[in-house]
Amino acid sequence: MLSLFRKSKPEPENIGGFLRAHVAHIRGSLCVFGDWFGRPMDNWHQLVSHEEKEGYVRLTFNEGETLEVWEPAGLKIEGKSFVIQRASRVRWEWFYYGRPKLPENRCFIEHVASEQSIEASSNVDWAQHSFKPSRAAPAVSIT
Repeated sequence: MLSLFRKSKPEPENIGGFLRAHVAHIRGSLCVFGDWFGRPMDNWHQLVSHEEKEGYVRLTFNEGETLEVWEPAGLKIEGKSFVIQRASRVRWEWFYYGRPKLPENRCFIEHVASEQSIEASSNVDWAQHSFKPSRAAPAVSIT
């Protein structure tokens, strides 16, 4: 198991180095604070690039999806899983599948963590969501 655990915010170059070293291994289904994007193994995402700024990282995937993570901490590769243990906010964006990749077809799900809870929201109005985020679950898991 490889990991990069810190109690304070990780340095952006450490996050970038970790992602560069493991980019080929970061692929699979997405789970954010225990909420799966679709059902496990229904959707498959391959990391293609990343951008980091102070306290923030943006991951871009093979279908133009983006995963933005604020204050990521506890990055690790564990077997076939990529995990970010903690984050203050996580936003997943994707294009409505089967439609042209235009701004009006861009969807999002966002999770914001506080001391007491995690609030989830989305701009998707064509499907019922029953978000059940958990503070005990990793902020991000790609399996």
